[in-house]
Amino acid sequence: MRKLVLFIGDVVLLYASLAATLWLRYGHLDSELWQEHLGPFSLVFAIWIIVFFINRLYEIKKTKEDFKFYGQLIQNLVINGVLAVLIFYIIAGRFSDIRPQTILVILLLVFAVLFLLWRKIFYQIISGKALQNNLAIVGISPESLLLAEEVITKPELSYKLQLIVNPDSSEIPEKFHIVPVEKDISNLKNQLLKNKINTVVAVNNPKYSPEVARYLFESIELKIQYFNLTDFYEKITGKIPITALERNWFLENISQKNNQLFATAKRIIDILFAVLFGLMSLILIPFIALLIKLESKGPLIYKQTRIGLNNKIFTVYKFRSMVQNAEKDGAQWAQKNDTRITKIGKFMRKTRLDEIPQFWNIIIGNMSFVGPRPERPEFVDQLKEEVPYYNERHLVKPGLSGWAQINYPYGASIEDAKQKLQYDLFYIKNQSIALDISIILKTINTLFNITLGR
Repeated sequence: MRKLVLFIGDVVLLYASLAATLWLRYGHLDSELWQEHLGPFSLVFAIWIIVFFINRLYEIKKTKEDFKFYGQLIQNLVINGVLAVLIFYIIAGRFSDIRPQTILVILLLVFAVLFLLWRKIFYQIISGKALQNNLAIVGISPESLLLAEEVITKPELSYKLQLIVNPDSSEIPEKFHIVPVEKDISNLKNQLLKNKINTVVAVNNPKYSPEVARYLFESIELKIQYFNLTDFYEKITGKIPITALERNWFLENISQKNNQLFATAKRIIDILFAVLFGLMSLILIPFIALLIKLESKGPLIYKQTRIGLNNKIFTVYKFRSMVQNAEKDGAQWAQKNDTRITKIGKFMRKTRLDEIPQFWNIIIGNMSFVGPRPERPEFVDQLKEEVPYYNERHLVKPGLSGWAQINYPYGASIEDAKQKLQYDLFYIKNQSIALDISIILKTINTLFNITLGR
């Protein structure tokens, strides 16, 4: 809802900025002048909103007022200014006679000022006490402490941790001592009233914990929102805590996700994007091939076995980024500053150019554009032993990009695999066409920022 309000506010600001700009430029604003500019600028505004989305300006954490945000705003305004010029002089110029050089400059300045004021006001509102939900956490576990830390350190989430219920007197780290602690769960209702609690998060789902359910049920008349830890943790972090899961979670959340309509639409989008980006990359391939061959001996394309949908083995194709015979001693995790990676290979990995041949994997159906990263059989065998529910990531087709890839930095360890699995499970549970398109756009943003060295 907050993201929707942020989006609607931006749309209103764009058209308000246009109205103010026309009034400043011409000294008046009438219906004829407005109608003349409405159509072309609506096209421009639609493109601008997409750019904002790609650059993640609708993520609540980016509404904070800091220097990085100001830098992103300037970057977006420059990009949008260039795009507006291209639109007016290449596309809209065929249908309209307006050439709004002065109007564009004024519009960008007016919108920048209004945009900054709007974001500042929005952040103050969502961080203020009036809109904050007072939160109580019932039970102590590693996951509940992680949740508590998220809530305490991120006021923009609009939750304030007001109470921790610790019925079994578990040890609580000192940094959480700023929060009131209640050990007597039988006094739960009075504590919820006293601390004006709006939301309760229970470590265990109440239907599997009779004692917790009993006292929560007694407070049902208070009209409080109740969540189990897994659902609430997912809600505010975008990942699923694997250590808090049980098998029934997969039965309830995963088994019905693979409907035929979604699978067909996803396949069509995969082919369209793979063909589109594949054709766009043709201009780069000769240069990439030349640089690879000039630096080291060996094949241009590197073939590697990976695990795909339903644990089926397939061959993935990549531009070779390592020296020849890099794995003569067997499969190895890639390490930081890995000496096996060539100079051009390091650049290709950073910009994901080494994965261009995987467009073919998508076209033939081994991979999707969006999904969990396909892993090697040797590592899968190890990770299945070390990481709970790791094999369940193969319930969907692996992807060139994914929710884990855009939310967690590249990693090559068991601990990294655990963290990324939490994001993969979130994607598997919530997969949709809208989420896929969102991930693709955010991937473009990530690659753009990497290319610019940010």
